[in-house]
Amino acid sequence: MSDRPAEEQAVAQPSVGDKVNAIIEAAETAAREIVDKARLEAHNILRMAEQDASTRITELTSEATQAKAEADQYARDMTEAADSYGTQHRRTVEEEARRLLADAEAKATEQLETAQEQADDFERNVVQRHETLQREAKMLEERKQRVLESLRDLAAQIQDALVEPVEKAPDSEELVDALDVESRR
Repeated sequence: MSDRPAEEQAVAQPSVGDKVNAIIEAAETAAREIVDKARLEAHNILRMAEQDASTRITELTSEATQAKAEADQYARDMTEAADSYGTQHRRTVEEEARRLLADAEAKATEQLETAQEQADDFERNVVQRHETLQREAKMLEERKQRVLESLRDLAAQIQDALVEPVEKAPDSEELVDALDVESRR
C-alpha cells in the first residue's frame, strides 16, 4: 500500500487518464492515417491504370491507323501501276490491293481487340487491388475499434482501481493481495 496522502493520489489520477487518452488518440490517429493512405493508394493505382490503359489504346489505335494508311497507300500505288499495264493487269492488282486492305483491316481489328483485352485485364486487376485495399482498410478499422474498446475497458478498470477506497491493510498483507481489486468488491 502506498503511504502517499490522498491529494497526491488525486494528482496521479488525471495523469493516468491523460496517458490513456493520449494512447487512444494516438491509436485513432494512426488508424485514420492508415485508412487515408490506403484510400489514396487505391485512388492513385486506379488513376494510373486508367491512364496506362488509355495510352495503350491510343498507341495501338495509332498503329492500326498507320497500318491501314500504309495499306491504302500501297493499294493506290498498285492501282496506278496496274493502269499502266492495261486492263488485265489492273484487275489482278486491284484484287491484291483489296486482299491487302482486308488483311490490314483484320490486323488493325485484331490489334484493337488485343489492346481492349489488355485494357480490360488491367482494369480488372486494378478493381481487384482496389477491393483488396478496401477490405484491408475495413479490417484495420475493425482492429482499431477493438483496440479502442480494449483501451476504454482498461481505462475504466484503471479508473475503478484508482477510485476504490483504500483500506488499511494489515501489516502481513502482501502486495499482490493489496492490488487485487476484484477480491475487495
